[in-house]
Amino acid sequence: MDITKRFSFGINLDDAWRYAGIQEPKSIVFPHLLSLSLKERAHFEKVEEATLEMHHQANPTEEAARASLALADAVKSVGADFVRCWFPWSFFEPPLGGGEADYRWPMDGLVQALGSQGVALIPVVACGYQRMLPRGVSPDEGREVYIEKACTHVRQVVRHYKDAVRTWQIENEPNWWMMHETGGWRSGAAWLEAGGFRDLLLEGLNRAVHEEDSGALTMINLEADDDKPKVAEYSKFCDVLGLDFYPNYKASEPVDASVIRKAEEVAEEVGKPTIIAETGYPSGPAILGYSEDKQAEYVERALREAYSQDQLTGIGIWRYLDTSWKSFPPQENHFGLVDEKVGPKAAWYRYARVLKELRS
Repeated sequence: MDITKRFSFGINLDDAWRYAGIQEPKSIVFPHLLSLSLKERAHFEKVEEATLEMHHQANPTEEAARASLALADAVKSVGADFVRCWFPWSFFEPPLGGGEADYRWPMDGLVQALGSQGVALIPVVACGYQRMLPRGVSPDEGREVYIEKACTHVRQVVRHYKDAVRTWQIENEPNWWMMHETGGWRSGAAWLEAGGFRDLLLEGLNRAVHEEDSGALTMINLEADDDKPKVAEYSKFCDVLGLDFYPNYKASEPVDASVIRKAEEVAEEVGKPTIIAETGYPSGPAILGYSEDKQAEYVERALREAYSQDQLTGIGIWRYLDTSWKSFPPQENHFGLVDEKVGPKAAWYRYARVLKELRS
C-alpha cells in the first residue's frame, strides 16, 4: 500500500497490548473519579476488578497470537487497506542494563498476521504518553537525553521492521501535547512548551526513520477539530500529514462529518499527501445521546466525505475494538466498531458496505 496515492481505507487500534501478549496498562479513569457520581464510580471499579480477574486466567502469549490472526482476518474481510496501531516504547525496551541486542519484539505476530493478509501497518512510534514510556524515561530528566533515547529507540524499531513497514507515524498530535498533559495522558513540563523541544524531537524522529530506511515515509498527525492547525510548523518534519477529527466528541448531535472538508484546504496548503488519520463517533454512553445507529451513520458520512475530497489519500476510522481498559471521559470507551466481546456493531457492517460501494 502507498498512502501517498488515492485512496486507502484503514482502521485504528488502541489496544496494542492485546496483540503483544502484554498486560494492559492501568485505567486512567481513576484520577478523574472525584468528578463522577457514586453510581458511575462503582461501575468503573467493578470493571477494573473483572479485568484483573480475566488476566489471571488467560495465557497472554496464546491470546495475542489468536487475537492477531483474528484481527487480520476481520480487517481483510471488510476490505480495509491498513491498520494504524501504537507501538508503545515500553514494549520494546530491554530490561534495565540491557543493550541493543536485548531489544524485545512482541509485535512480530501482529506484523506477520497483517502482512499475510496483504494489510499494511502504520505504527505510531515514540509516543510520549505516560502509559507507553519505559520506566524512568521522561523529558523532564533532560530534554536532550530524552530526544537521544527516543531517536535510538526509533532506529531500532525501524531497522527491525523495515522490510514489512513503509509508513511510520512519529509521536502523536504534537499540537495537542498541552491538552494531553492536562488530561493525564502525558506527564512533565516539556509537553507544555511550544517550539524548541517539540521541533527538536520531531526533527530527530523524522531523521531517525529516514536514516534507517531511506524508502520509508513519515507521518505526523494533528488534532484538527477546533481551528485549522498551523500545518507549516509540523509538515516540514514529515512526508505525510495526518488529521484527526472528532466533531461529536462533546455532543452527540447533529451527526455531521462535513468538518472533514477542512482537510482539503489543509492538503492544498501543505502540498503533501494528507490523510484523515483518525475520526470516529462513540456508540455510547446512551445517557449522553450516543447510539450504535448514530455511530454507523457517522462512519458512512465520514467515509464518503473523505473519499469525495480530491486532495486526500486515505482515512482511518477510530477504532476497531472497545476494550475493558477504561479511559476518560466515558465516551472514549465506546468508539469501537466492534464491542469488547468482539461482537460487530452496526458501524462495522456499514463500514464494509460503504467500502464495497465506493470501490465498485
